[in-house]
Formats: sequence, structure tokens, C-alpha cells
Amino acid sequence: MSRFGSWKDRMRRKARTRPGWERVFAPRALLGYFYALAAALWVLWVLLNSAVALDHKMNGTMRTQTLGPGDLTFESFMSYAEDEWATPPDDREGWYLSTDNDPHIFWQGEAFVVSVRLEVEQLLPPGSVALYYLTPGQTDYRESQKVYAWRDGDNAYVFDLGGITVTGLRIDPDSVGGVPTRLIGLELNPSRPWFCSLLPGGGQWLLLLFGPPLAAALAALVWQAVKND
Repeated sequence: MSRFGSWKDRMRRKARTRPGWERVFAPRALLGYFYALAAALWVLWVLLNSAVALDHKMNGTMRTQTLGPGDLTFESFMSYAEDEWATPPDDREGWYLSTDNDPHIFWQGEAFVVSVRLEVEQLLPPGSVALYYLTPGQTDYRESQKVYAWRDGDNAYVFDLGGITVTGLRIDPDSVGGVPTRLIGLELNPSRPWFCSLLPGGGQWLLLLFGPPLAAALAALVWQAVKND
């Protein structure tokens, strides 16, 4: 017991005699600083986004819109209703067949969009489902403005845009072709629980989890370089 007590006393004396800057730049301390900074920046980001969204709601540019097939334009799709020789999968209306591996669904209009929910029934695995968007002044869709979906149930895909003004959307509902597809609806800014805005997305989780350790390691290397000069 006395040995354990003397060991603890030596550690306390060592900590007290340790230079102040050494304690400040200790690896664990740096990791704590950067995680706290990441949390504070995330809260600030959420508050700023919420304020921007509230402003757009008040001026009417952000609103929930539910769109049907008549509000959209289809490219590389065949409508079963327009082909008397084609047999749809069942008697319900709204069935389409993608005719190549790059079919598109377009929406034209200007709106402030936080998220888009695509509800669609597909009888074959669609491959990747992606959304492209245009911002004011753009005429061509770009790979840098591409958003992949996450599944929300069996027949729904959700795209998180984060809150931007768009002037057009293009959805690629499958990447294989020959997929019987029935569009149920496309919803801009679907309603969701308030706490969802507090939750980071996939890429944001990665940044919040792994950014602070990388920043702490870099700061420790810089400190070692400065200390050794």
C-alpha cells in the first residue's frame, strides 16, 4: 500500500513540476480541445442553417411541395399507358419502363430546398439512385452537385441538400435500365421531426469523428517541432 501511495505522490509531483505549456499541448488535452471545438462549430452551423431556413419560410421560398407525374418531365422512360403493345405489371396507373441505363426525371422551378423525398415502386433492383440540382444561373447539371439517397422504408429515397436555392432537379432513379417503375410522388422539403436538423449526415459524422483526432495529431507535431527548435 505504501508503495502504491509513494507512486501516486511521485506522479502528482511530476505533474505539478511539468511546464504549463506541456500540459496544454498534451495529446489527450489536444484531443479534448478539438472535439469541443467541433461540437461548438456544429451547434453554430445548426443555428445558422435554422435561421436561414426560417427566413426562407417567412418569405415563402421554402415550402413543402408534393409533385406528381404531371409536374415532372421523364427522359429515357416509356409509359405503359402510351404503348398499346406493352403490358404493365398491374392495373394501377403511372407505370413506366426505363429504356436505357441513364433515365432521368426532371423538375423545373425555383425553391429553397433542404431535402427531397422520392417515393417510387420498382420491380427490379435499381442500382444507384442519385439527384442532381441546378443553382441560379446554371444550365447544366454537374457531378459536383450530385447527392446520393438514403432509404426511408421500402419504396422511398431521401436526398439531403442541406438548404440551398435550386432552379431545377434531376433524379436518376436507376442505373441499370429495363426497370418497371411507378412514381408515387416527389416531395420537396418533406415534414420531419425537429430534432432531425440536429443530427449530422453520413459525411458530417465522419468529419466530426475523425477530424478532431487528425487536427490534434497535427497540432502535437507542430508543438514538438516548435519545442525542439
